[in-house]
Amino acid sequence: MNTSTFPAQRVVILAATDGSEASKEAMSAASRFASMPGSELHLVHVLDPREAAQRESAKADAQALLGQAAAAAGIAGGATLHVAVGVAWREIIQLAADLHADLVVVGTHDRGALERMVLGSVAEQVVKKASCPVYVARRKDYSGAPEIEPPCVACVAVQAETKGATLWCERHSHAHPRGRLHYEYPKGFGGGSQQFQRS
Repeated sequence: MNTSTFPAQRVVILAATDGSEASKEAMSAASRFASMPGSELHLVHVLDPREAAQRESAKADAQALLGQAAAAAGIAGGATLHVAVGVAWREIIQLAADLHADLVVVGTHDRGALERMVLGSVAEQVVKKASCPVYVARRKDYSGAPEIEPPCVACVAVQAETKGATLWCERHSHAHPRGRLHYEYPKGFGGGSQQFQRS
C-alpha cells in the first residue's frame, strides 16, 4: 500500500472588502476558508474611479485598508492584496476570472428593497454573474425572526378531508378571509375527443 502523501490541491479564495461592518464578516469567513490545506487567499478593495482621480493617496489608502482588514481577521501576511479601480462587482468578477478563483467571498449590507433597487447590490451582482461559487457572509441576527407556531390540529384535519380545497378550520377561517381560486376538470372526456360528455 502506497502511503505517500500528495500535495494539497490549489484552492483560490477571493474576498472583497470595502472596510464596512458587512465586509468584516466576509473577511472572517474568508479566514476560515483559507485554513484549508492548499488554499491561496486574495483580498480585493475596489475604488470608485472618481475617488481614485481626486485623491493621489487613494490607492495607498486602499492598500492600507486591505492590510488592516487582513490583520483584524487574523490573516495578515497570509494573503495577496489587490486594489482595483472601477465598478465594484465588475472588478471583483474580473479578478476572480484572472485568478481562476474557486470561491468568491463578499459581505452584504442590510439595505431595504428600495435602497437596493436604487443603489444596486454588489453582492447580488457578483452572485448573479460570477463564474464560480460565491459565499455571501452576513452577521447572524435572529432578533426580528417571527416565531412559527405549530399547525392547528383542526386546520390539518380540514385540509386532509378536503384534499387541500379548504385550508382553515372554522376558527381560523375568519383570520384568513382571502379568497382562493380552485380549478376542477369535468369528468368524462372522451378518448381523444374535445367534446364534453353530457350527463
